[in-house]
Amino acid sequence: MAKWKKTLFSSLLFSLPFVLAACGGGGAKEAPVNADGNTIVKLGQQTAPNSKLPKGDTYSDNAYRRLMKKELGIELESAFEAHGDDYGRQVSLAIASGEIPDIMAVSREELEELADNDLIADLSEVYEEFASDHIKEIYNSFDKVQLDAATVDGQLMGIPGTANDFGPNMVWIRQDWLDNLNIQLDTDKNNAITLKELEDTAKTFKEKDASGTGKTQGLAIAHWLSSDNHGGSAYTASAIFNVFDAFPKTHIKDSNGKLVYGSNTPETKETLVQLNKWFEEGLLDPQFGTRTYDDIHAMMVNGELGIVPGPWHMSDWGLVQAKASNPDAQFTPFAIENDEGIVNGVSKPGVGSFIVVRKDFEKPEVAVQMTNLLFDEIPNSEDMATEFPEIYEYTQLAVDGSVRPINIELFKNLSEIDDAVIASQAALGETNMDDISSFIVKNNAEKIKAYLDNPEGADTTDWAVYASRYLAVNNVMGGVREQGNFNEINPIAIFESVKAAERNGAQIGKLEEGQFIKFVTGEESLDNFDKYVKTWEEQGGKAILEEMQTIVDADK
Repeated sequence: MAKWKKTLFSSLLFSLPFVLAACGGGGAKEAPVNADGNTIVKLGQQTAPNSKLPKGDTYSDNAYRRLMKKELGIELESAFEAHGDDYGRQVSLAIASGEIPDIMAVSREELEELADNDLIADLSEVYEEFASDHIKEIYNSFDKVQLDAATVDGQLMGIPGTANDFGPNMVWIRQDWLDNLNIQLDTDKNNAITLKELEDTAKTFKEKDASGTGKTQGLAIAHWLSSDNHGGSAYTASAIFNVFDAFPKTHIKDSNGKLVYGSNTPETKETLVQLNKWFEEGLLDPQFGTRTYDDIHAMMVNGELGIVPGPWHMSDWGLVQAKASNPDAQFTPFAIENDEGIVNGVSKPGVGSFIVVRKDFEKPEVAVQMTNLLFDEIPNSEDMATEFPEIYEYTQLAVDGSVRPINIELFKNLSEIDDAVIASQAALGETNMDDISSFIVKNNAEKIKAYLDNPEGADTTDWAVYASRYLAVNNVMGGVREQGNFNEINPIAIFESVKAAERNGAQIGKLEEGQFIKFVTGEESLDNFDKYVKTWEEQGGKAILEEMQTIVDADK
């Protein structure tokens, strides 16, 4: 089994694979060319239910693919197009058969499996030769943790995306409902509310039927309860766990410096007690445990939920749908503080997905060239409207990032906060907008300003950018740091293969999820929490922790 270098994620051991691409045919043959002399590249393509593509464009034929043909001389063809769980099934089938597309994006686990089976190319040389200085600077800002994560036995086996969990987890609350019910939150203006304020608001929304639908819910939470990363926190209780100093699905050190699993701590039990109380009182969705993610999302869009847990970018892809359905809907994000006024969060600047290239593909450098074009030349263009007019149009329509042939994110460490501050200051007139060199930042500034200038007539995409970059990142994410009341927890990171986890990780993950549902619904008493922990240890958890501890000790 290949050895992985250490990075800042341990979640791969227990969470379901987050698959970001799909697969089709491949094989060890040279890349063919079409009649125009363009190299044909078979691509694993992720899709999204709400791509916002303009009429006539599709995932198979869009501005990005046309640009790749014009600039790089490559004809991109979809080996497979799929969304959600269909992705995972197709990737698994492709790996099992050994037939993969020329280029695709995969999870960390899948990259390791592909490398172990000698199905993907070593990109070390093409990265060094072809990656732009800007792309290399992005990885350097994270101390190259992404490149380390993509390295197997000294070889760079993928082009990694970045993931910047700069927390804190937050809740988005219907501001129009707060105003209608004369509820005042965050009176000290520190961008955080207390758990009591959250509870009281949920009760009032439900009791007063703030939606006017007769179906108003207080809180609705996904049955997996928590996420180990900020980006995956939508519809989870992650922010609530954090209030209790609980950090489920992460590995942290106890007071003695020993490794513990965050889901099994007394603080996690205390949070479950609170959630059970809310369930018994009817404040938490009575169908908790059976509702799907899509069910909860539909409730939000339909106006049945006024409290929506989610990451800073929730407005860009989720809340904007509620806004489109009901223009009067307004959402304000808040962090949740503990009794001492401290906001807890897990800080894990790290790795997203990975772009891999089929072994023996004739032109592996095109993966790096596409990366340069998508994440350097386009976003750093001084005149995108002239240089890349179709992509410029996509930015105005807020076309989903999944349309890009390389569906990863690449940005410098903590740049989201810096960029949001710059855009917000310009939108407020505190700085000159024309002085902003980055098109993306300037475009965000223009959208924020468009909303601030005309909230009633602004486009929903203008509101989405205003809500994500100004309210969530500038005010909440940046605000709690600036005020010094953000407590960042750094989890233990192991990115090497843990054999005990390979044997039993999935089993104890299912045990945790099922048991926590029973605890919240009261099907099983929380007096049995310690019994659950013991079962978790006996079914493989203890062996996993011991093996991980050995790795941590060896790295000291």
